[in-house]
Amino acid sequence: MSEIGNKFARLRSDYVPPIGHIEEVIINILSRLPVKTVVACKCVAKHWLKLISEPQFPHLQLNWSKKKPKYIICPYPEDYDTINHLCLLEGNGKIIEDVPLFGFDEVCSPEMTCFLNGLISSVNEDSDGLNDVDINIFNPITRDSIVLPRGSPSVVIPSVGVGFDPKSNDFKAFRFFSDSSKGEDVKYKCEVYTSGSTAWRRISEDVQRPQSSPINPLCPYYASIAGTVYWFVWSQDQPGTPVRILSVDMNDSFTKICLPTPLNVWSFLTEIEGCLSVVHFNNPGTYALNQNQDPYLEVYKLENSRWHLRSKSTIDLINVHSINSVAARDTEIFFIIKHDDESICYLIFDFVEESFTTLDLDEQFEGDCPVAFPFVESLLKCKLGETVSGLQLRCSSSFKFATLAWNNLLVEGEME
Repeated sequence: MSEIGNKFARLRSDYVPPIGHIEEVIINILSRLPVKTVVACKCVAKHWLKLISEPQFPHLQLNWSKKKPKYIICPYPEDYDTINHLCLLEGNGKIIEDVPLFGFDEVCSPEMTCFLNGLISSVNEDSDGLNDVDINIFNPITRDSIVLPRGSPSVVIPSVGVGFDPKSNDFKAFRFFSDSSKGEDVKYKCEVYTSGSTAWRRISEDVQRPQSSPINPLCPYYASIAGTVYWFVWSQDQPGTPVRILSVDMNDSFTKICLPTPLNVWSFLTEIEGCLSVVHFNNPGTYALNQNQDPYLEVYKLENSRWHLRSKSTIDLINVHSINSVAARDTEIFFIIKHDDESICYLIFDFVEESFTTLDLDEQFEGDCPVAFPFVESLLKCKLGETVSGLQLRCSSSFKFATLAWNNLLVEGEME
C-alpha cells in the first residue's frame, strides 16, 4: 500500500503485521513531529495518547529533534525589562515562530541559558533587595516550569550554573555563594540542588565562582555540556583576562582546565560538535589589545583532553562595543554583535567553510538587545518528581522496537 520509512518496516495491503510492529511505525512517525503537533495528536485517539504518554517517548522525540536544531532569540528591551515572547529562528535568519511567555511571571532575565534538551534556565535577582536569586527552569513549548527553593544565605548575589545529565536528562543546579564578610578575602562556597530533591546540599567550601564578562554582560558566563558546567576563572590582576577554565560535573567533581592559548576579554565558552570549545577574537574593537593587528577569529575544541585549533579566519569587525551572543549549532556559530554606534550585526560563521554570512534582522529586533541560543524542541518535563530517569523507564515492547529501530538507523547512517 505504502512505504513508511524504508529503514524500518513495509506495510502492504495483503499483510497485517504484528501489533508491536504497527506501534513501532506509529511511534516512529509521532516522534518526528513538532512538539505542538505531538501535543495535538494526544486528542486524536486514546491509543495515541497512551503511546505519547509513555515515559520513554520524550527521549525518542528528543533524539529526532536534536537532528534539527534551531536558534531561539530572547529580544530583551533596552531597559532589560521582562520580555513577553521568544523567537524561533532558522539558520537562514527566517523567524518561524513567536513563542509567547504569558503566565511565566518574570521568568526571563539577562541571566538565561538554553539547553539542548528543550529546557531553559533563568536567574532573576530578588526583587525584595535580598542577596539572593530565583532560579527558574521551564520548557517554552510545553509551558512546563518550576522555581527552585532558596539556598543558603549569602552576602553577595549568588552565581548559578545548571547542568543536565545526557543519559537521564535529570538536572543539577550549582549555586555559588558567600556567607563571609564583604571584602577582598571573600570566599565562595558551592551547593547543589538535584531534580527530585527537596533541599540544597553543600559540596565545596572554597571555589572560584562563575562571573560575567566585564564588557559582554548579556553573553552567558558558563557553558553546560553533557552534564558538566564550565566557566572562566578571571585574573585578579588583569580584569577581563581568563587564566583557566573550571568545571563541575554530575558527580560534583571540580576540575581545572588549562587554556588553549592566551585569551582576552573577547573569549567565550560554547559547545561545538559535542565538545567544550573556546571562541576567541583577537582584536575586534574599542578594547583591542593590539590595534596594529588585523582582527581574526579562532575556534578551539577540547577533544580527548587536548585542545585542537578547529578553525581560524580573518574577520572584518571594527568598533565593537560588546558581543551579546555566541551560539553554536552543527557547523556554524551565530554571533550577535553590538557596535559603538548602538547598531547590531547578526553574523553566521561556518567554521568548516570558514565563511561569514550576515543576517538581515534589524527590523525584527529594532530597539531590542537580542540574545540567541541554540535550541531544540522537546517534551521533557522539569517539574519535581516528573523528570524521567533511567530507573523510571517502563519500556513496553513497542518502545523496545522503536528504540532498536532508532539505534539501527544511527548505525546505518554512520556507515553511509
